[in-house]
Amino acid sequence: MRKPFSLFPILVLTAFPVCAEFTIPYPENSNRKEIPVLGSSPEVKTKPQSVFKEKEKKGEIRLSSRNTPMESEKEVPKEKLKKFFTRPANKGTYGDRPKFYRGLYVNNSLVSDKSRKNEWESLLKDASDYGVNVLVIDLQPKTPSPEEISRIKEMGFYPVGRLVNFDGGLKTKYPSPERLNSIFGYIRKACLSGFPEVQLDYIRYADVTDIDLSLKEKYNNINEIVNRIRGEANQCEKLPYLSADIFGRIPFNKDDQIGQKVENFAQLVDVIYPMLYPSHFYGQPGRIANPYQTVYDGLKNTRKRSLSTTKVVGWIQGFGMSLGPSGKSLKDYIKAQIEASVDSDSDGFVVWNIVGKYGDTFRAIEESIESGKLKIED
Repeated sequence: MRKPFSLFPILVLTAFPVCAEFTIPYPENSNRKEIPVLGSSPEVKTKPQSVFKEKEKKGEIRLSSRNTPMESEKEVPKEKLKKFFTRPANKGTYGDRPKFYRGLYVNNSLVSDKSRKNEWESLLKDASDYGVNVLVIDLQPKTPSPEEISRIKEMGFYPVGRLVNFDGGLKTKYPSPERLNSIFGYIRKACLSGFPEVQLDYIRYADVTDIDLSLKEKYNNINEIVNRIRGEANQCEKLPYLSADIFGRIPFNKDDQIGQKVENFAQLVDVIYPMLYPSHFYGQPGRIANPYQTVYDGLKNTRKRSLSTTKVVGWIQGFGMSLGPSGKSLKDYIKAQIEASVDSDSDGFVVWNIVGKYGDTFRAIEESIESGKLKIED
């Protein structure tokens, strides 16, 4: 049963893909419940920015890979996890989601810029021909129209609306009311356009800030904002599924200064998307060189630390950054990640390429299908 709820700028974006605060006075929300924090350390404070920068210069830390992998099931026994969101009664719902997500990221301009219409239509055709069933489309700055989303659905795609909450991560203790209102506005727009799922990106604190907050405070703040988004989504005529992107390192560590934790998100959203781009495991050459194992381990860890009803879908790398150590072509690099998504018993994958060039991805999908590894069942 379902649950409620900028060529240089381009190169820069390609190299740093995405992948997606809170004690201002809030209006009371009858749908909201307090979210317990799992395994947080209230006495631990986030290091000031100056300290982190100094250590980074000395090579003492790597911001994207400094935490030690943990045996997550020993930290928080799975049976202790519960659902802590509410669903209003007698609300319309969307139909079943794909059993296994075979997805692509779609930049907003590709859909909204009329001068790119031919490019958009070509991508839709190719995606359909190669068995893609999910399109993750930016809601910002211009949310696609209801007519376009309806057309996409009729073509057999499951559209997911990607919503950037705090670009680069929250850099202040709390967000401004204006920012929160903007987020809620895009939730409403997504519902009106007919998106069956809204994906929260950058739903976290910035990796390095001067904010003096304990982990518990960060967790509580992130939980609270997701809860408020859930409350907004609950007002939709049809309830969208709610999902969230998490850093690729989060499945491998117990606690993290950005305020993301698998166990917490498992209680708050319907789908968790770990951003497992192997190239972004800085300081861990083995992870970069072995795309299969990186994606496999990340998805397995996320699954172990989630609820049985939580879908786990990996963001995987569809761009050519740091391929050298693997000895693989881009096509084979993508293929390895796809096969890891299948072997890990995850609920699918979404390929990230900021400029929407998916030729290697389509070839990787085709070979995975031909080998019998990837099934086309929906």
